[in-house]
Amino acid sequence: MHHIAAAARGPWQTTNIEGVLGHDLLALPEGTAKLIRLLPGARYPRHQHPARTEYAYVLAGTPRLIVADQAYDAAVGDFVTFPTDTPHALENHAQVEALLLVGAVYHRPTPDGD
Repeated sequence: MHHIAAAARGPWQTTNIEGVLGHDLLALPEGTAKLIRLLPGARYPRHQHPARTEYAYVLAGTPRLIVADQAYDAAVGDFVTFPTDTPHALENHAQVEALLLVGAVYHRPTPDGD
């Protein structure tokens, strides 16, 4: 299966969070991938997900990535995972926007319920 997402050609989607824009790249039952723009001062609030692990790869800027109670000031090329059921957040305290590749891997229950 081939999937080409021409992100540069499509519009950015607004979200319900001020200063956060998205562009979907992939949506499959097993996982997702999208580009996220964090404008200066934007904060994506703490949240968590059951049955999936999220990840973020920094493409531009210096966002703050928060996992549980640890804050990490990231740089271009950094990769962070947000484990299942772990609170996490994204913030941009810089004067320039940050660009991240964000996605999720969905976990299927095992036959024994785990």
